[in-house]
Amino acid sequence: MLTIEEIIKMLKSTPEQAAFDWKVDFVEPTDDEKRGEIIKDISAIANASPLSYGFLFYGVDPRRTDPLIGISTHYDDAKLQQLVAGKIDPPVEFLYYEVSAGPKVLAVIQVAPSRHRPHIISVDLGKIRRGQIVIRRGSSTDGATLRDLFEFFYGRTSGYFPAVIQQLQAHALQQFADVAYMRELREQENRILHDMEMVLGLPPGSSGAKW
Repeated sequence: MLTIEEIIKMLKSTPEQAAFDWKVDFVEPTDDEKRGEIIKDISAIANASPLSYGFLFYGVDPRRTDPLIGISTHYDDAKLQQLVAGKIDPPVEFLYYEVSAGPKVLAVIQVAPSRHRPHIISVDLGKIRRGQIVIRRGSSTDGATLRDLFEFFYGRTSGYFPAVIQQLQAHALQQFADVAYMRELREQENRILHDMEMVLGLPPGSSGAKW
């Protein structure tokens, strides 16, 4: 969990980017559109943050001299965990907490780094749709591209790549075994034909044996 000093430092020194999203206020998710928006934001940050924590900051505006505005609505982690549960696959590990800055209160959603991307939205809710893959790109949220999917599964940050390699190796070993088995069958067939030609006194190769 960040302290207020760390949040202020990030606001002043870090531009809005893939792992950081600034929002002026936290709007309580009382309808499907607002619930869908939070799910989309959490999923997008998770898909963009394979190596470090990602953050959604509420109650801030880095463009102002005093960037701390404060949120108008309070919430808690348990309610947000319940709201998101079962709506992103695989699940995203995150934490919601609030930080006091004098009389003002800021809200933070801190998303754990994930190597098991893509995190796919699994419900139709508000503007989001089942099967969507969203990713935070720069200062905006976008849909995943083919290049993103390659990175998710085969890139250096992929948690699936070792399993992919293992499957490919297993497939290759099975192919080698199949080739060896077929070679053995052909050799056995040739031995049978060879012996038959010898026993029956047939000309060598007349029945297909290779001498």
